Amino acid sequence: TGNHGLSKWQYALIIGTPVAAGVAYWYYRRLGDKKKKSDSSNRGPAKNPEVNKTESNQTKWAPEANSSTKKEVKADVALPKDNLERAKSHKNQGNKFFKEGKFDKAIECYTEAIAVCPKEFTNEIATFYQNRAAAFENLKNFAEVILDCSKAIELNKTYVKALQRRAKAYELKDELKKCLEDITAVCILEGFQNQSSLLATDRVLKKLGKVHAKEVMKNRGVHLPSKHFIYNYFESFCEDPVGEDLRKFRQEGSAAKASSELSEYEKALKCVAEERFEEVVGHCTAQIQKGASPETNLALLLRATFHMLGCAPHKAKEDLKALLDKGDAVETKVRVNAMVKLGTLKLHAEQTDEALLEFGRAAKLDERNADVFLHRGQVLLMQDLIEDTLKDMEKSAELRPDFPSALAQKCYVQYRCAMRNGDLQLRKDALDGFQQLHEKFPRFPESFLLYAQLLTELQEFEKAQDYFRKAQEIDPSDPNVYVHMGLMQIQWKQDFNEAVSLFEQAIRQDSKCQFAFESLGSLQVQRGLLQEGLEAFEKAIQLAQTETELAHLCALRDAAEAQASVAARLGIPVGPGLH
Repeated sequence: TGNHGLSKWQYALIIGTPVAAGVAYWYYRRLGDKKKKSDSSNRGPAKNPEVNKTESNQTKWAPEANSSTKKEVKADVALPKDNLERAKSHKNQGNKFFKEGKFDKAIECYTEAIAVCPKEFTNEIATFYQNRAAAFENLKNFAEVILDCSKAIELNKTYVKALQRRAKAYELKDELKKCLEDITAVCILEGFQNQSSLLATDRVLKKLGKVHAKEVMKNRGVHLPSKHFIYNYFESFCEDPVGEDLRKFRQEGSAAKASSELSEYEKALKCVAEERFEEVVGHCTAQIQKGASPETNLALLLRATFHMLGCAPHKAKEDLKALLDKGDAVETKVRVNAMVKLGTLKLHAEQTDEALLEFGRAAKLDERNADVFLHRGQVLLMQDLIEDTLKDMEKSAELRPDFPSALAQKCYVQYRCAMRNGDLQLRKDALDGFQQLHEKFPRFPESFLLYAQLLTELQEFEKAQDYFRKAQEIDPSDPNVYVHMGLMQIQWKQDFNEAVSLFEQAIRQDSKCQFAFESLGSLQVQRGLLQEGLEAFEKAIQLAQTETELAHLCALRDAAEAQASVAARLGIPVGPGLH
């Protein structure tokens, strides 16, 4: 991070609101570097464009020429008697046909070269297969491309060009796992120095992550997060009518009524207050079945909320749309909250434009609802629209100066905006704003946690540690504080053992802390402990709340698996420093 700011997925983790996180992989460690000099060896790769990018076949996917033979061989030139030289002559003639776009004739020449070349010259034969694969590629015969590249790789397992070409063919045939292994091998052989290969890896990881995420979601049942997550979710709204009812219920309890006198909606609230979350949906359904009433609308909103939290987005959308279809028959505040949650669901489904339209409709319905601007601001932050984010956060804080979450996030975004624009005064205002917030709301842990993270970024580690501890004192049940402290130990002291200890402490405190498992998995893979990393990623995947989060985590796992497989295939020991 540092002066380059934080990636989108880190924004989501910091803010802690269940909005969609972007994808970030270890391969990104090199993406900000300046372009390196290309590999000058004969087996060095050509620049590898995206699959759909069109370039001249002759310049892009030209076959390899033999370094010792520069002259083109004409068809009527007599072939040498030596079999190796005859093979090279066939290859050179094939190259000539290739440059002329006569790919079928080029294939015939490369086939002759393979047939006559003495078997002990494995590198030369590998080149002939790779060249023939290039010709097949231009004919869009990707099955033959894969076969020929595979033969080339059998003869030379570190043949970068053949690995690149086979990876491209696998991607075009939608065999993404095999593609990922090949492009990962290329990255390892290039020392993670080639920008084009890194970008190709990222592209494939995103595709594969999405495929695996859909598989997980398809087979997943009701899956509620930890009680701390659920509590924080309700606290992230200040205008949620269900949240308001819940706070009143917690304060007053059910003492005023006998249990038999409670409505089904009130029983659902009681279940939330007593952390019997699995029973909430049942009571909501019973209330809804009783017919139209204000409590029925609230029960519909609460059921939709728990469908969201329970990884049932389609059911949540059905409830929210049913609520909104009632129009003016539903209280404005209920409808606005439904729109905000529907917008969040659309964001999770990667329908960003539709999500923003939903937030726009909510703002039009009630321009004084602070939740609309707070949650839309978080969506804009995911899109890296910092200036627009700041406007929404300022609006939210202006509407509800008594809502500390809006104030804390406004200060945080002010800081991000200041760092991007080099505005020292705005940075000072943001940091001073946190201090004022601490004085005004001394028992609000989120402001201390956010401030500690900014201090970590500023490398004021001892001061950051003090604020992490203050956040922990206020809310000792929050496992995320341990995770952030562990991440700081890596940045501050490169103390990986202490970081692992803190991540594990977070998991002991909350066995459903996805952030802890993800951070532990990433660190273990960075240390070369791939099996431990994979186990942590699998647990994080089981806990992920949205398809977007799942895609991110599946991609991390897939990357680690590919690296383990390739390292074994190439005979490379996996140690610290392998991405």
